[in-house]
Amino acid sequence: MMTRYGRLYAMLLMVVLLSSCGVALRPEETMLEARDDFIERLRWQDCNGAGRYLAPEQKEAYLEICQVDEDLHFVGVQPQSVEFSDDQRKADTVTLVEYYRLPSVVVKKYRLKQEWVYQQGEGMKQGFWQVVSRFPELP
Repeated sequence: MMTRYGRLYAMLLMVVLLSSCGVALRPEETMLEARDDFIERLRWQDCNGAGRYLAPEQKEAYLEICQVDEDLHFVGVQPQSVEFSDDQRKADTVTLVEYYRLPSVVVKKYRLKQEWVYQQGEGMKQGFWQVVSRFPELP
């Protein structure tokens, strides 16, 4: 037999558990996670993984660069800055990319500037971030 406090505790526990099921993250909270995963995939030469973050019109050109430029190797990829738009659904990022291209072993630096846009998910699906700017051919 449950006491009055036992029932109250059970009801409070149920309210807490049920209320946490529907928590949706705000777009700006997921942007840094997406950006960090993208640059980690760049660092490890995971072209297909990094390509998942590119808008369809940019993805094909990026994958072509990856296939053609097999001598390109990233040494370091470090986030520099993120600036959100007022509505938090666009972000401009700057990432420092350190790379070399065989047969040279000289490490070059490039500031990769990208525009990210939050794509709203359909129905109950969470939205996602995509790079809408073209991935440059590194000098």
